[in-house]
Amino acid sequence: WVDELLKTTAGTNRLIGGTKGSHIVVAPFPQAPDMAVYAEAHANGRPFFIIPWNGNYLVGTTDAHFDGDLDHVRTEAEEVEYLLAETNRVFPQTKLTTSNILYTYSGVRPLPFTDVADEQKITRRHFIRQHQELSNVMSVVGGKLTTYRSLSEECVDLIFSKLGQTSPTCVTAQAPLPGANDINSFASEFAVKGPFSTAVNERLLRIYGTRATDVAEACRQPSELSQLLNASANVLAGEVVFAFEREFAQTLTDCLLRRTMAGFNSDLSIGLDEQAALIGKRFLGWSENRVKQEVEDYRGHV
Repeated sequence: WVDELLKTTAGTNRLIGGTKGSHIVVAPFPQAPDMAVYAEAHANGRPFFIIPWNGNYLVGTTDAHFDGDLDHVRTEAEEVEYLLAETNRVFPQTKLTTSNILYTYSGVRPLPFTDVADEQKITRRHFIRQHQELSNVMSVVGGKLTTYRSLSEECVDLIFSKLGQTSPTCVTAQAPLPGANDINSFASEFAVKGPFSTAVNERLLRIYGTRATDVAEACRQPSELSQLLNASANVLAGEVVFAFEREFAQTLTDCLLRRTMAGFNSDLSIGLDEQAALIGKRFLGWSENRVKQEVEDYRGHV
C-alpha cells in the first residue's frame, strides 16, 4: 500500500510493482511425502514446494504481476490448475483435483516497480526511498522475511542519522525472539511434563516456544480456561484471553489467524470462532453485539 499512501501525501513515481503468490492447502494424500519437497514446474521452470504443514500439505507458490485491488487478493482458477497439475506430475498416484483443496490463500510480494516482464528476474532486494518533498518520510520497498531483521536495523540507523544522533548498538542479531531462549532443552521437558495432553503440549511448544509456560499459567484459573475449544484444533480457551491481554490482539481475526494460528486448520476454525467469541464475552467483557460482529467479521475475512 506504499503507493496508495503516497498518492495522498506526495507526487512521487510509482515504487511498488508487486507480484502475486498463491498457495493451496490439501489433506494428506497418496504418496504424500513426510518432508518438504522442492521441484521445478514443467510449465515454466519455476520452483515450487510441497510441504507437510499443520497436519495437511501446503503447495505453492505462483508468481504473476499484480495490479489489482490490494484489499481483495484471491487465488485464480488458473493458479489452482497449475499447482494441481505440477503436484500430480511429481506424485503421479495422487490424482489431486479441486475437491481435495481445503482452502487457498494469496499474497502480494512488495517488489520494486520495474518494466521487467519475467517475474523471476525482478529483484528481491530492498531499498529505502528518502522522499525529498517529505523530508521526514522514508519508504521501504522490497525485501523478504529472511532479511527483515537486518532491514529493520538499517532503517533504525538511518532514522538516528537523520536526527543527528548516534544509533545505539543493535542487539537483535544475537537476541533470541520471544519464546526462543533455550528452546531445545525446554521443549524436551515440557513435552513430557507439560500440564496438558501430548497433542496440546506439542502445539503450545510449536506456537509459543518457551512462553508455553506463560500460556499454561494463564489457563490454570478458572478451570474453564483449560478446556479445549475444539478437540481437533487442540486450542485452549485460555489462549483467547492470553491473545488479547498479553499479545495485543484487537479482533477475533487477530486471535485466530495471527496469534493462536487456529484459523489455518482444515475447517478454518468455523465453529471454534463462535466458542472463542463466547470466551471474549465471559472473560473480556464483550457485549452480545460485539460477539456477533466479531464472528461475522472473521467469517467475512476467511
